[in-house]
Amino acid sequence: MARIFHVDVLSILFGLGTWLCVNGLWVQLPLLVLVLPEAWNLPSYISVVIQIANLGPILYTFLNSLLPKIVTEKRSIYFVMGIGLVTTILLANLWKEQTTVGGEKHSTAFLVLVFFLASVDCSSRVLYLPFMSKFSEVYLMSYFIGEGLSGFVPSIVALIQGVGGNGECRNKTDGTPGMEAFTPDPRFSVDAFFYSLFVFTLISLVAFVLLNMDHVVAGSLVKSNDVTLNDSSPYSSSRVDKGGDEDGSSSRENSQVFGGDVSVFEMPKENDGPFNVVSSGESNDNSMSSILGLRQSTFLYLICVQVFICFWANGFFPSIQSYSSLPYGNVAYHLAVTLSNMANPAVCILAFFIPTPTAKSISGVAGVSVVISGWVLYLALKSPSPPMMGTTGGEVIMVASWIILVALFTYVRVSVATILREYLGKSGLFWCGAVSQFGSALGALVSFFVVNYTNVFTPYYPCT
Repeated sequence: MARIFHVDVLSILFGLGTWLCVNGLWVQLPLLVLVLPEAWNLPSYISVVIQIANLGPILYTFLNSLLPKIVTEKRSIYFVMGIGLVTTILLANLWKEQTTVGGEKHSTAFLVLVFFLASVDCSSRVLYLPFMSKFSEVYLMSYFIGEGLSGFVPSIVALIQGVGGNGECRNKTDGTPGMEAFTPDPRFSVDAFFYSLFVFTLISLVAFVLLNMDHVVAGSLVKSNDVTLNDSSPYSSSRVDKGGDEDGSSSRENSQVFGGDVSVFEMPKENDGPFNVVSSGESNDNSMSSILGLRQSTFLYLICVQVFICFWANGFFPSIQSYSSLPYGNVAYHLAVTLSNMANPAVCILAFFIPTPTAKSISGVAGVSVVISGWVLYLALKSPSPPMMGTTGGEVIMVASWIILVALFTYVRVSVATILREYLGKSGLFWCGAVSQFGSALGALVSFFVVNYTNVFTPYYPCT
């Protein structure tokens, strides 16, 4: 099937709306922590709120199974995009509002709106990709490029925005003796940045509207004989013969479409891949190994690696990034946040062009990430006086450490997902998503407690 250029463009713009708002929140942290009362602890609050927001896709799954004719995929996408549009407008106008809770000031409005924005982005996991399954698989790559841009675009906007420079110590303006921190204004305000998220979300919504018009997408939809529905068994897969070998196995160049009600993927040939496949006719006391097509020990190993990596990558480290970065200055923190945020989608896109990962490559990269994790954690623990503070070399090493760390974490997570998808199909993606969420939630909760209720991490105040 020949590609249709405008459908590629629409798929990219639709994918842009997946994680746009959550990524936008993270890259604004260098400015938000200077204003909101949670200060350096704000990332830990955002991490927990994002994990709670995963109730959104759970609620959709429940309502869709209970009222399938009312809570449809199409209506739900319109609904969550509408919430995203309204929330970004409210966020641009209310993010500074504060209320007193338990005798302390909190940015309650901001955190509530973050919950709704995160619910929108988290729901894209169970809504957007299944919607794309009705299109020819050649457009899935375009969608994933758009999903990658949901990290690039807000980061680029934030880089243009800047942070105004590092803070300076000046005499207090209220007439009392002492010094206070002064930070120059960025090129444009946080309000304007949130309005830009509204514009990009609106563009994604327009793309979705057009993708639902038959005359616009004519010739790009999947034909009925191109796909087969999943078997009722969670471990089954539907094979599609695309001119592969006589035994029905297809070449690695054939793409895989997964998610939703339609799934097209090839299972690897016996003993072809990073792990030995247990033959269905092979006598094995472990029935789970036979069902999965992977040794149980390998399956459990991959699951444990995914939990471990997600604990640090999605839960713990985002909450302490301010402690490892801010002592080096606002500019260094800004670069660490934005550039590391761009490393994530960059690795995801590169993953399409690198060979299938192996057990050794996953273990090796995970091992290197542990070493760099230790260094980043050490920087956070040494706040407010980390090594090489106040030097250009220290700033470069800190920023580079964060970029490399996020890239390695992303490679491991993508690699585990790739192997589980290749061998287990849709059920592999389910287990991968489930344990990823568990690890992320656990990391967010642990970091929230450590950051807010212990003295393990100490903020840096240059003018005290």
